[in-house]
Amino acid sequence: MNRHRTPFLIGLLSVGLLVAGCGGGAAPSEAPAALSTAPTTAAQQPTGETSSSEAAEVARCTSSTVQASVGTTLGDNQKDTTIVWRNTSDAPCTMTGFGGVDLRGPDDPQFGPSYSLPRAGEEPTAVVVKPGGTAHTVITWLPGDSWTPTDVVVTAPDETTSTTLKWDQGPVSRQDGATRPGTYIHPVAPGSV
Repeated sequence: MNRHRTPFLIGLLSVGLLVAGCGGGAAPSEAPAALSTAPTTAAQQPTGETSSSEAAEVARCTSSTVQASVGTTLGDNQKDTTIVWRNTSDAPCTMTGFGGVDLRGPDDPQFGPSYSLPRAGEEPTAVVVKPGGTAHTVITWLPGDSWTPTDVVVTAPDETTSTTLKWDQGPVSRQDGATRPGTYIHPVAPGSV
């Protein structure tokens, strides 16, 4: 019996040493991403990104510190149009939330000339916009065939002063009061996409 146990114990010992010698670590393809990229400090972070502690120390962006513009539009059946917020001041400022977006155009017989877009169900986070940096709001919308807005009226989060921009993206399907509309706005996010 002792003769049969010896090869078995030697085999177990060999496997144990092999695993210990390899460190029992993950295969190279499973290596954590943190090993391949250096950590960044707040000063090195890309424009618009910030830690929550930095956001708490920065003043809120106002209508006088950010300038709005219409950015890119992507998509076919459902489109995403970006509203870009550029910090024109000399100091960083914080944006949190959704702001407001109204599409305005000809008087629709059923809904009128203004379409106030509802908010997506996403949770907003604080975004610090550095001087000259950008943040953005995405408008997700369904193309239509009977109502074409002429303007998009945007209001930064926690502000009451609006900016009117030209809407040249084409007709929009009106869904005023719909419980699950295909047209809505997302919260402010870093950068300009």
